[in-house]
Amino acid sequence: MIEIQIHPSDIRRRVRYFFFDRRRVLLGIGLLSFILIGLIGSMAAAPTVIRRVYKTNFLHNMRGERDIQKERLRENVVQMSSLERSLEEHRVRVEKLITVYGLERSLGQGGFSLPLHPKADVTEYQLDDARRREVSLKHAMRRLQDQLELLARYEAANQDLVRHTPSILPLPSDQFVLTSPFGNRISPFTRASDFHKGLDLSAPTGTPVYATADGVVNFAGRYPISQSVAWWRFGNVVVVNHSDRFITIYGHCDSVNVRAGQTVKQGEVIANVGSTGWSTNSHLHYEVRSDLEEPDKYIPIDPRIYILNYQWNNEAVLLMKARTSKDYKNFDPLPSAFVGKRRS
Repeated sequence: MIEIQIHPSDIRRRVRYFFFDRRRVLLGIGLLSFILIGLIGSMAAAPTVIRRVYKTNFLHNMRGERDIQKERLRENVVQMSSLERSLEEHRVRVEKLITVYGLERSLGQGGFSLPLHPKADVTEYQLDDARRREVSLKHAMRRLQDQLELLARYEAANQDLVRHTPSILPLPSDQFVLTSPFGNRISPFTRASDFHKGLDLSAPTGTPVYATADGVVNFAGRYPISQSVAWWRFGNVVVVNHSDRFITIYGHCDSVNVRAGQTVKQGEVIANVGSTGWSTNSHLHYEVRSDLEEPDKYIPIDPRIYILNYQWNNEAVLLMKARTSKDYKNFDPLPSAFVGKRRS
């Protein structure tokens, strides 16, 4: 038995006595020991717990930062994909200009091959992939800028030639449908394979027909059947000579607004769409012929390449194909009345 006495400082107050048997003393000592051990253990484990909490918070913050960077990378990849498509469109336009002006093909080569990935999941891209694409884009942009500067200098030095180069649609862009492109086709009249030397642009009767470049009218009207059945079939036709480099042909017109020998400007209305001659519907037959390949022999060229104010489907494919029908030797030559005396 253990006796504990508590004597107050005030002698008038009584003394307090506490008695503890052996079992209670041992229980108290055990409880205090357990508390002491717990405190010591907590103090020993505190650094580990703190490190674990810090690591958990750090990893959480790093995951958040990773997700933010991943989203930024995704946005940048989307922007690069959009820029790649835009650069490809401009590349095709530059290629068309180079072809239209008859410049060296080497001017349009190099630096435009871009790794387009329109169907890929952008979240799968790694940083190295994005960096490689960024380098490719910068190179392509520099190359494109160089080409545009070269073309600008060429146009400034050859303004007269540029004005006489066919480069626009012969019809309003919102009033036609391409029904027969340039190249091999099945003739709607003979049902046999033939070579279509121009474009058939379906449009309502009376739609204005524009001169696609500055030039001089060499022929306007209906060609005599006694001289050529093939050209008589084009009905009312207008033929414009562009500085002896190009000849444009506008067939099946309803009415003709110009006469032979008249000077016309690009965008001037020279006729109206019709269905004269051999025609299954109201449309314009439009041809571009050039003597760039063979002097004094005007060879048909795909007019779509010579239309810069309208975007056709698969223009890149058009540019990869032959620019002219030089492999097709049996096209109808132009009548002398269509060529006429050369004018400057």
